[in-house]
Amino acid sequence: MSSVLIVEDDAKIRANLLFQLREAGHSTTTFESAEAAREQLENSGKATPDLLLLDVRLPGMSGIELARRLAEAGRLPPTIIISGEASITETVDALRLGVHDFVEKPFSRERLMQSIRNTLEHTALRREVAALRSELAGETTILGTSEPMDRLRELIARAAPTDARILIRGESGTGKELVADALHRSSPRREKPFIKINCAAIPTHLVEDELFGHVRGAFTDARNAKAGLFEEADGGTLFLDEIGDMDYSLQSRLLRVLEDGRVRRLGDSRDREVDVRVVTATHHDLETAVREGEFREDLYFRLAHLPIEVPPLRHRGDDVRLLFAHFIESFCQRHRARQRRIEEDVFPLLERYGWPGNVRELKNVCERLVVFGGDPVSADQLPSSFFGRAATGEAGAPETGLVRLSAKPSLSLKDFKTQCEKEYIESILLRANWNVSAAARILDIQRTYLHQKTAALGLRRPSAELAEAG
Repeated sequence: MSSVLIVEDDAKIRANLLFQLREAGHSTTTFESAEAAREQLENSGKATPDLLLLDVRLPGMSGIELARRLAEAGRLPPTIIISGEASITETVDALRLGVHDFVEKPFSRERLMQSIRNTLEHTALRREVAALRSELAGETTILGTSEPMDRLRELIARAAPTDARILIRGESGTGKELVADALHRSSPRREKPFIKINCAAIPTHLVEDELFGHVRGAFTDARNAKAGLFEEADGGTLFLDEIGDMDYSLQSRLLRVLEDGRVRRLGDSRDREVDVRVVTATHHDLETAVREGEFREDLYFRLAHLPIEVPPLRHRGDDVRLLFAHFIESFCQRHRARQRRIEEDVFPLLERYGWPGNVRELKNVCERLVVFGGDPVSADQLPSSFFGRAATGEAGAPETGLVRLSAKPSLSLKDFKTQCEKEYIESILLRANWNVSAAARILDIQRTYLHQKTAALGLRRPSAELAEAG
């Protein structure tokens, strides 16, 4: 069922449209003026309709002017103009604004319904194309303009044209798969298959079957022969993600393939020759694993011809703003939500955060904000882990003020409560970037009362303290 918003000042035509659309199974909302419709459509708390049916001649603001203002604000839904009086100039203006169709009055039910079907189908196709383009382009693009990312792109550019095996190292969530994809797309093998497998996500016996395949009858359920991923990747690239989690017994089989370029399916008696470039990735310290006997040394040296380090997000703070805006826009398209504006007070909090989950965590935050947040995206919508007097180390674990207080048993209970209240209110003020109104809403207290509390507790904006100290 699609939602349709009707803007028509003629009561009879409005009632006719309402009846026909509801009979066809659409949910409808009607307005008599462009001003009332504009207020509804520009309200960030209201869902955007799937379709706008708009008259041209309206009391006050015209339908064309409404379409123009909505388009300028990025709020114009798929629109059909219903009018018998639109001039050529108005028609051209409407088409430039993105209006999909004109239906002349008087109109038949068949003409109206066909226009609505065409518009909704066209809009659905555009959304699908946008989502696919985002997935194919944006999701495989290494974003960032910081110095660490410039170095990473340089290493990829130099390593990709070679046939050397590459070990991609980095913390979980840094984008190691994107690096592997970039290496393949920039290599002479780019027209051949790029096959991926996560060695940590599949049980050991299944990893072996996935990599090398099996012949019919090799085990109970092997009713048909199956080629392994090495064979599927012949001529291309095989990406082994989380290679550090591969079972030790399986490592010897992988080593043999790397040495002679031949694979043997489970249960088979003959080898098959393959031409595959192997790219691996891990968040483990493989050198330590080798010393502790958990990873084969000979395999390590076979895999790490060219090691590439992917920097964690906390080492590329200059990229956080760019990534955040990109993912917000991407998730708005994916979830068919209106594009979000982002308030400036969000970015200092993002840049100060330690990002223990790296880019993957940033993407998750952006998706939650698009689905559950409002418009514009503001500081008070961010998760609580971004706020307070939290020191974030390399692993991103917060150390709260209450933990430090617990190490001071000399405080009286009253002083302890006062200090806790002070630290909590200060953390909320920092979270809201010292926007007292926003902080009061979070605390669920009156703004005037919050002013009184901050004065009583001696809380002051850091900038004000620095100004007096200077």
